[in-house]
Amino acid sequence: MITVVGVGIEKGDVTERGRAAISRAKRVFSRVKLDFPTEILCEKFASAEDYAALDGLIAAEVAAANGAVYCALGDGFTDTAVKAIAALTDVTIIPGPSEYRGRRPDSSVAVISAYDLAARRATDTAMPLVVYGIDDALIAGRVKAALTDLYGDEAEVTFSSKGRSARIKLYELDRQKSYVSAAVAIEGMGELADKKRYVYSDLLAVMDRLTAPGGCPWDRAQTHESIRINLIEEAYEAADAIDKGDLDNLREEVGDVLLQAVFHANIAERTGEFTLNDVIDELVRKLVTRHTHIFGANRAADEAAALGFWEQAKAEEKHAATLCEQLDRLPAAFPSLLRGAKAYKKAVKAGMKVDSEMISGRLKSLLSESGAGATAAGEILFLSCVYAVMLGADPEAELSRRAAEFIRDAQEADAAGKVDTLAEKL
Repeated sequence: MITVVGVGIEKGDVTERGRAAISRAKRVFSRVKLDFPTEILCEKFASAEDYAALDGLIAAEVAAANGAVYCALGDGFTDTAVKAIAALTDVTIIPGPSEYRGRRPDSSVAVISAYDLAARRATDTAMPLVVYGIDDALIAGRVKAALTDLYGDEAEVTFSSKGRSARIKLYELDRQKSYVSAAVAIEGMGELADKKRYVYSDLLAVMDRLTAPGGCPWDRAQTHESIRINLIEEAYEAADAIDKGDLDNLREEVGDVLLQAVFHANIAERTGEFTLNDVIDELVRKLVTRHTHIFGANRAADEAAALGFWEQAKAEEKHAATLCEQLDRLPAAFPSLLRGAKAYKKAVKAGMKVDSEMISGRLKSLLSESGAGATAAGEILFLSCVYAVMLGADPEAELSRRAAEFIRDAQEADAAGKVDTLAEKL
């Protein structure tokens, strides 16, 4: 059993109950130096490569000291090491002062530790933010990197240490002389139109504004069906950016794909079908339950084994044990080559026996038939698709590549006035 005591931020924040637990414990741990004796773990594990590794080392050390107390900055619930400790042994939490228990419903300021900030991807930049637990220049640098991604490095912040405060630029955060009980405060960025940098919560806010009463008439009128094609088009445009290695365009196109996902969730929420949180819950649940080699007992030695565990978990989840059930789930809207390739792969996994000689022989036979019609052309296309998969190739990608080559050859032939010789390039 380990007791976690939330020690707040300032000297004297520990509750009486917390002090009693600390005084009774044979060993008392903390991440950083406090105003009473503890075993300081961040100094011991300073070589940890990242916060996740640090949490693991802290958890192992604390959990091994049965009956010890772990002093957590803030409320005792938000320290990321506490969850890691709880995974190894029983934990009792003595909360810190109520003002540090996350964001209170009646509070207009978000309070977060430096460790938690590093573990998060985004926060609501419209709200003022206080980050505490900045114990040295290294942690200050990590906090700076996380905040720069949200606010830009020129943002003005208030830095405090040793009870003194000063206004500095965010890029100066890791260049200060002292980090004793250090914290940084940054004001909310206000109205959407006034922000210099946007985060995920801003996307949701804009979407809500556009589709609210009095919002954009076009956005409010859309349905899942009316914007269906947009999702397909944006996905193809993102794929095109990937194929061209155009990272600037890819950034934009991935954003457009994300917009379509958020748009569909917004429509569903307004019509009472489901919410964005339902979407995220189902997605994360799927990632956890299908990565049995990460979150379960399975162990994958390579990429193929990992994929195998994923497919196995997926089949169990979908209750698609038979080939017929698996093929029924193939979307009819898939591009034809993709659909054909997936159908063939599933049939092989189910036990179908086929070899490349059989396929090449059938192709030669079809190509030699005189007067072959559209049906034969379909046979040739499908067998070509199967042959590509046998070679370990992606038929959709290979046909796209070959079509691009032909287009380039045709353009060069046209420019040279030699279109009549273009057949040589087939």
